Amino acid sequence: MNKSSNIKAVFKYAWLTVKHKAFVFRAGFRTGASIRRLLLHDISKFRPSELFHYARQFYGDASDPEGFIQSWTKHQNRNPHHWEYWIPRTGHNRCDPPYPDNEPIPMPMWAVREMLADWLGASRAYEGKWPDMGNWTWYEGAKGKMRLHPITQARINQVMVELLSEGDCKDE
Repeated sequence: MNKSSNIKAVFKYAWLTVKHKAFVFRAGFRTGASIRRLLLHDISKFRPSELFHYARQFYGDASDPEGFIQSWTKHQNRNPHHWEYWIPRTGHNRCDPPYPDNEPIPMPMWAVREMLADWLGASRAYEGKWPDMGNWTWYEGAKGKMRLHPITQARINQVMVELLSEGDCKDE
């Protein structure tokens, strides 16, 4: 891939990220996410350690899956709106009794609200439409793969009920 193609890929991915952030911001008003969190949402995607791998993966030469997965892991570990952020890794555990390694801990409600705004905004940015809250096929397929603390799942369900009572998002 030549330098011009790399630059184009970076700009295309950066623009997609800006669009995603705008839709997350809009969805965040519906989920009750904080303005501060919505402004900071996914800002790490503009760091070189994430941006270039994402750009290549989605708009260029996707022949570096290891580089991409490293960037994705960094992104999850930097951003508490990802459920993976809330799974402690092995290592020092100063709790007494020790908290089990690799078991999810509860996400605070502020992170759950931003996570749902992220999912909604991603649906709109990447699929071109807001999801049908009563029949959200992405969420139905993805939720079985998530490792969530029961309290986190209950909080997700609470926000989903709030969203269902408001009705679907519509573009004006």
